[in-house]
Amino acid sequence: MGRPSREEAEALADHVVDIADALFIERGYGATSMAMVASQARVGKQTLYRRFPQKEALFRKVIRRRIDSMILPPADGDAGCDPLGELKRLGRAALDLSLDREFIRLCRMIIAEALIFPELACLAADQWDSTFKDRCIDAIRRAQLMGVCRSGDPLILTECFIWSLIGEIFVGGLCGIQKRKADIDERVEYVWRVFVSGITLAKQ
Repeated sequence: MGRPSREEAEALADHVVDIADALFIERGYGATSMAMVASQARVGKQTLYRRFPQKEALFRKVIRRRIDSMILPPADGDAGCDPLGELKRLGRAALDLSLDREFIRLCRMIIAEALIFPELACLAADQWDSTFKDRCIDAIRRAQLMGVCRSGDPLILTECFIWSLIGEIFVGGLCGIQKRKADIDERVEYVWRVFVSGITLAKQ
């Protein structure tokens, strides 16, 4: 047999990540071994290690895929033309991710194993930053350049927006508390109004 095609290789990698995702959630990070992932995925250990040299790399991919799955591409006209609209969309995507049951289970696992594997929180934070936070910072910076947002540190403004939007709901989700969709939608609009009225320039 020849080497697998690019499509076959990508499909195999996706399959491995699917298996790892399920195992991490079910058994936890410490109790999930690379040998277990290889066995469940029905791939050889060498095949697995060629794609993911360490378990940390596999976990990083699991987290990144979950975050990326909740991020929509910029709507037509958003990029450059409506950075605040893009920021609001990103905030809603972050909220939707924080409500995802499987993502919450992963976060619970990270918290439960943080003392033994402190690197898990760092890996998850890195993936969050490179997906949500960096794009929010860029949107705020562009809004500032367009004169529709007050000056200030885009990082601090991003953190104020994201955590005022998802903080209480995310912590509640970790504790098993669920909100009604109507309440969540109302919160999104309220937080957005408060945030925008605090950063946009008043008309002269």
